[in-house]
Parts: sequence; C-alpha cells; structure tokens
Amino acid sequence: MDSGAAAPTATKPKQNKQDQTKRHRSIFEVPPDFFDSCRLLHPYLSSLQDFEMSPSDAVEESISEKDVTGNNSNSGNDNTNDAKVMQRWSCNTCKAEFESLQDQRFHFKSDLHRFNIKLSIAGKSIINEEDFDGVTSESLSKDYDVSSISGSDNEDERETSLPDRHREFGGISKNKIFIQLQNGERVSVWKCLLLSESERISFETDKSLDMDVGGVVYVTPKVVIEKLKYILHEPRDNSRLRIVLLARGGHFAGCVFDGNALVAHKTFHRYVVRAKAGKKQSVKDAGGQGIHSAGASLRRYNELALKKDIQELLTLWKPHFAVASCIFIHAPSNNRELFYDGEKPYFTCQHRAIRKIPLTVRRPTSKEAKRIYSLLAQISPELGEEVAPRSKQESLSDANIQNNSNPESSEMELREDSGRKKNTEACSLVTEMDDLHVFVDSREDTDAARMSTPLHEAAKSNNAQNVLELLEQGLDPCIKDERGQTPYLLASDKEVRNTFRRFMASNLEKWDWNAAKVPSALTKEMEESQAAKQAEKDAKKKARAKELKKLRKSKEKKAQEELKRIQDAEREKRAAAAERRIAAMKTQGTGSLVGTTNGSDMLCSCCNDSLAGKVPFHRYNYKYCSTSCMHLHREILEDG
Repeated sequence: MDSGAAAPTATKPKQNKQDQTKRHRSIFEVPPDFFDSCRLLHPYLSSLQDFEMSPSDAVEESISEKDVTGNNSNSGNDNTNDAKVMQRWSCNTCKAEFESLQDQRFHFKSDLHRFNIKLSIAGKSIINEEDFDGVTSESLSKDYDVSSISGSDNEDERETSLPDRHREFGGISKNKIFIQLQNGERVSVWKCLLLSESERISFETDKSLDMDVGGVVYVTPKVVIEKLKYILHEPRDNSRLRIVLLARGGHFAGCVFDGNALVAHKTFHRYVVRAKAGKKQSVKDAGGQGIHSAGASLRRYNELALKKDIQELLTLWKPHFAVASCIFIHAPSNNRELFYDGEKPYFTCQHRAIRKIPLTVRRPTSKEAKRIYSLLAQISPELGEEVAPRSKQESLSDANIQNNSNPESSEMELREDSGRKKNTEACSLVTEMDDLHVFVDSREDTDAARMSTPLHEAAKSNNAQNVLELLEQGLDPCIKDERGQTPYLLASDKEVRNTFRRFMASNLEKWDWNAAKVPSALTKEMEESQAAKQAEKDAKKKARAKELKKLRKSKEKKAQEELKRIQDAEREKRAAAAERRIAAMKTQGTGSLVGTTNGSDMLCSCCNDSLAGKVPFHRYNYKYCSTSCMHLHREILEDG
C-alpha cells in the first residue's frame, strides 16, 4: 500500500518538470549549458517527420508502444515514450506562422488573409504583406481581378493534398532553426536571431548546394551552435544590443534591448495617410494625382517631418547601432525610405546586422515592438520525442525478447494488427478516391457553369430591351460569370432590374430565380400599386411645396409692409423737424433759411440747439451739433 501510494506522488514533480520544459522560454533566460551536446536538424526533414512514415516505421512504433505499455504495467513506472504533438499556429494560405493563438486569430481577421483566400480560390498566387500594405482594396480587386476584400462571399475552401502540406510546412520552417537537445527534446529558434538573409546553413545531406552563388554565405552547423552558446554567455553591459525598428502608415516605433532588458525606446506618429484612401500623399503625387487641398499639403509636410524626426533619432542612437548585433526592421513598401538612402541605411552598423522580421506586425507601437522582440527571442518546443527517448533498435530488441518468451501470442497479435491496418488503409484509400472524384466532378461543373454570357453583357450595359429579348430567347439567368455574379447582380439600372422581375412574374417556373439572385416577381398590379403610391407621394410633396411657397410669400409681404411703415415714420419725423426749424427761423426774422446773424451762427442748422461750448460740424455754410443732424439735414435738403 505504501509503495503504491508513493509512486504517484513521486511522478508529480517529474511531470511538472516535463511541462516546464515544454513551455516557451526566452533564449536569454535558459541556463548557460542549455545547448551543450545539441545538434541541428534539417528544416525539411523536421517539418515532414510527422507527415511521412513508412509501414516499417509504423510497425516498429506500434511494437515499441506495446513494449512500453507492458513495461509500465509490470514495473509501475510512469515514464511514457509516446510522442506528444505540440500545437503550431500557422496559416496555410498565407504561408505564415504565429507564436500564439491570439496572433493567429488576429491574422485570420486581417484584410491580407481574406484577400489571399480569394486569390487562392481564383487559382492565383498569393501576395505578401509588403505588396499588400499601402494599397487600396479597389486597386487590388482591379489588378488581381477578384472581388472586394470587404465582401463576405460564401465560398468553401478546398483542402490541400499531402504534397501541398509538405510544401507549406517547408516554407514556414525555412525561417527557423531546429535543434535537438541532449535530452532528446526538439526546439526551434528564429533564424534571424543568429543569421542574416545572405547566410545559409550547409548540412551534410545538401549535396546539390551551389557554393558559388553570389552574395550567399554558407555556414556549418557547428558555427551556428557556437553562436547559440555565445548568446547565452553574452555580457549584459550594453555591449551586445539588439534593436527593433517598425514603420508603417505614419507610425514609427523603435526599441533597444540588452538581453531582455529595455535600454531605450521612442515612438512617432504623423498624419500622412488619408482615411480610407490607403496611400501616402507622396505615392499619389508620384502617380500623377496632383491634389492641392489643405489636407494634402498637411500630409506632405508631415511626411517630411516624420522622416526628419526618425533621422534625428537614428543619429541620437548612433552609439547603440555601433554595438548592435541584430537590427530588426519592418518597413514595407515605400516606408523603406525612412531608414534607407537607396540601398545604404542612414545609420552605421556592423556587417550583416540588419534583419527582416518574419512575423505579422501590427500597428507600430512601443508595445508591439516589445511583443515582436519577445517572440523573436523565444525558444519554441517543436514536434519531437520526450526526454530521454528510447531508440527504435532498443524497442525492437525488447519486442524480440518478449516475442521469444511467448512466440505464439506475439505472432497472433502481429497478424491481427497487420490485418486491421490493411483493412483500414484500404477503406481510407477508397474513401479518398471517391472524395477526389466527387471533388473533381464538382469543380468541373463549377468551372463550366462560370462563364460570361451575352445576358451578362446586356445587363452590365443597362440595355433593358436586349435583356428582355435574350430572356425570351431562353438564356439562363442563373449562370454566374468568372467573379460569381449573375446577370441580375451586374445590372445597375432600376429599369433593367425590373425587366428581370417582370420576366420572373410571367415565367415563375422556368428558372431557379433564387439561384439567379432575383429577389421577387414584379406583376402589373404591383406596378400599378407602386405607381399610385408614388403619385400620392408626389401630390403630397407638391401640396407641401405649394404651402411652403405661400407661407414664404406671406412672410415676405409682412416684412415689406413693416419696412415701409418704418420708412414712412422716419420721413414724417424728418418733415416735422424741418417745419420746426423753418418756424424758428421765421420767428427770429432772418427771412432766410441760411441764417446770417451772430445768434443763428451759434445754433445747429438742423435741430436749432445751441452750439455754445461745442465744436460744431461744418458742411458748406451750415453748422451742426452732431453728425446725425448733419446727415438728417442733408437728406432734407436733397428731398427738396
């Protein structure tokens, strides 16, 4: 009882230790002897090992599994030699690999992934992120002859065959270096952390390598392992730095790292891309689109300002670049001009220190730069065996010993297993062949059905008369063109669409109108009802416009009457003032409107107020106490 209870307790620390080794680790956190006695694996063989297995290997593996199972049941040992399959997050369509499920989901929601899916369905080659960045969806759809990436067409993705999977995993694994540790565990590190793009690893199995290729430097696995060991023994005194530079769409982020420690970081953002336009202003100007708006001028200025800010930062970080062993740069399309003057960078660095980032990069921010660096510095577990695996020769020898001890039972088991495997393989082969025939037939039918017809052309040109004639001649409105569009969907004119609907009403059973994407039939009664409703709406709209016009005229008439009343009152006021002035002048006995006596000289010529102690305003021979009296007297004289 005690021994049985102690066995599970003893296996828990061992299991926790195995789980700990399977997690992602940073290359700067592992012990210095982590890569001792390790060896490099060929990337192609490491990526195909789990997809290819000969029948003899399958029999050997089944024997070893039985052997291990028997030993575990007899000795009570909890050691297992079953190969565990580690999760690999990748996109087979875009040939991309991710370090976490979140990155994979983010990629599946991106426009690049959706556009590549449409390209693969159309039988065209996919594009990379650099070609996709900075281009509008309309121009992409026009250049590659596919539908818009904003749509959500219901198109099924076809499964890839086994050779296609081999090619896809080979494309992914070329950016990684696969290593088998001393304990049998298989891990991988990103190639750009150790080697530049011009450096290749020459394995002994690569007999067809051309060593004379210009610009390509071949290194041996021994040199790569020495570089791995040197990284673990690097001093952390800012003498071996690594820099991450990201730039795209007016955003810039730069970080300097010493191991896992952040030494310096800086971000910039400028408005250089118009919303929903997708291109920088300089790209549009180079294409002949001379825009002279205020926004375009602002974007041109911001592009120059962003480039100036980045160049000043690169000059400030000159000591960091001098000791940097790796400089990871992500600057797709014309963003490369921010870091390079032609082929020469604006900063001075070590030989072969500049590397490209083989990951999907989001909007350049300080957080994104740290995330990219943490992924590039990770040691990822790969598809491989457990710690201290048993070789196939040992498993076969143990199986032979057990078979010698009980030959009859072992022979019966092997025969039954081989019979079951043969039946399973035969059934799976028949099923795959049937599925292949069905898939080929369906694809041929689909390709034959998808063609442009005269009905498509007539609908696209909005010729209602030709559309009606072609429908009456029996052309199928359900046929889709190369883009999967029916003739009804190509019609942009309402009268042409109504022609399809009228023909549907008179020939309801002739075609599958649901497949033709015609929404509903249009009968004569429906048209009359719609015409009556439209006439009623037009009458109400006309009556409302007439009422508004009448109301507007009445308001204008009232305003004119009020203005006339005010003018009449002002005129009466002026006349009364003139009468009072003339009467005052008569009483003074001047006999003249001008007034030549000394007393009249001291009075205002308009209101007869005294000018004593005031500086009068002069106009001709008249004097006034204020400018208002001067203007009023001038109007009186002009009116006669």
